[in-house]
Amino acid sequence: MTEPLSLERFRALADAYGGVIARWPERERDAALRFSAHPEAVAILREAATLDATLDRWRVPAPNAALRDRIVRSAMLPGAITARARLWWSGIGVAAALAGAGAGIATVAVAAPIDIATDGSTSFGDVAAQDG
Repeated sequence: MTEPLSLERFRALADAYGGVIARWPERERDAALRFSAHPEAVAILREAATLDATLDRWRVPAPNAALRDRIVRSAMLPGAITARARLWWSGIGVAAALAGAGAGIATVAVAAPIDIATDGSTSFGDVAAQDG
């Protein structure tokens, strides 16, 4: 980007990418480096760097052993897997039956009957051609 950055754009980039300009999109870096000499930009970068440091220190605690054991036990129940599989297969069966019914209804609605009468012909033959 060759045009100078506005303060709002600089702040948006710092909020999105942090306080280290080297992590910003490459096309924005040159203009950001030129703008970073301004006192407002220094304050924005300092604030973003503080947030970066806070996020770098944050750790998610591991789940306790009791929770892990409960999850493992529930997965290992003898009927749990077969009950879930039975439920899935019954759902697939119902879906297949509904799809077949829908396809049958659509076919009947669209397809013309085989014995359709045209030009005097009937299911019993061509009545119009037979005189007498």
